[in-house]
Amino acid sequence: MSQESSDIPSFERELFEKIKTLSLMKRYLNPSLLNFIEQIQSYEFIPEITRVAEDMGLHTSTVWKFMNLLKSKGFSFTIIIDIQRLGVESVIMLFDEYIPYDKIFKSTLRRYAPILPWGTLLNYLVPSNMSEAFINELIPLMPKEPKEVIRLTHTLPAKPSLIKYYNLKERRIVLDWNDLFRSIIASPRESVPREVVRRGKFDDIDLFILKELELDPFISLKRITEKLNKELSPSIPINYIRILRHYKNHIEARGIIRGVKLMVIPIMSVCSVITALVIRGNPADIHRVCKVLTTHPYFLNAYMNPELGLGFVEAYLPLNEAFNLSLFLKRLEHEKIIRDWKVYILDRASYKKFTLPYNMLSTSIIDLVKKFKEGKEEVVTREIMLGGVKALVDPYT
Repeated sequence: MSQESSDIPSFERELFEKIKTLSLMKRYLNPSLLNFIEQIQSYEFIPEITRVAEDMGLHTSTVWKFMNLLKSKGFSFTIIIDIQRLGVESVIMLFDEYIPYDKIFKSTLRRYAPILPWGTLLNYLVPSNMSEAFINELIPLMPKEPKEVIRLTHTLPAKPSLIKYYNLKERRIVLDWNDLFRSIIASPRESVPREVVRRGKFDDIDLFILKELELDPFISLKRITEKLNKELSPSIPINYIRILRHYKNHIEARGIIRGVKLMVIPIMSVCSVITALVIRGNPADIHRVCKVLTTHPYFLNAYMNPELGLGFVEAYLPLNEAFNLSLFLKRLEHEKIIRDWKVYILDRASYKKFTLPYNMLSTSIIDLVKKFKEGKEEVVTREIMLGGVKALVDPYT
């Protein structure tokens, strides 16, 4: 390294590298690749590569070239998990005080982030019939009582449309708040479908499969079998046929996976912030707001509690759009589409997201909390890297 480059502070050097990588990623997006991404995201399940090739009228090798190109440029896919069909709820705790990561219960943690300017967001996955007990057990163990606890029961599949919102000429994602508002107004008011969840208990094998598919939807079940036997070390090795049976009968047949989506964060602006939106109102209106927003690449995930008329949306916005988001939500409130709203700006450097904990449904959630209290907590999740979110310096470590 030259003397000149060694004099550049590490933060600035990392930022420069990220900008350079961002430019390279955008360069490779073209109409064919965008059509391929749209096709992959059109299914309500994990499609086989041969199925995608057939539906697009392409040779299988061409589809694999698209897949490998995206992977080589830092893009990745993940699955959309329907929490209701899995039999779990998403519990979000909001604090008006900063709580360090090493002080919290982690066994079923889904997301962790400090709130700017001061606070903390914790997101846990909990069996549906145990949410109240979990909240009552955990809160006394926290350094401070949360100012708000939100229970979310439904997943709204978020599949970003790059064909609609990515401008190939300007090489950027287009955001038109007026267009989003008009789309919401034009959307029909639909109730969230009430589904009868199939009886039957999920076990560690099912959740281990889902954990691996979150990290790579196109990993083979044979590879998952190898990983499971290595990580869980069962007394009797689990064979591929058993893994296949679990996937087909427990996961696929129950529609746990609502499709595959592209992690678009690699083409986001380096000056972006993670935001969390909490909106309340008529359930049908909350539903259509969430459905429209999650077609845009900036809005990553959406969940609802229809009984409470409550929606939660996670977004990754350019910093200069953060206030425009507030204006947009205020407009929705003024037009009586939503009743009230809050926006939380999250610390991007310390933001963490985790895979499903595979022991979440086989071990009592209360027992997991007790192990945390005794200092014997066992964490079986893996952190999901959000396409460069961790690239900048973490001030808390």
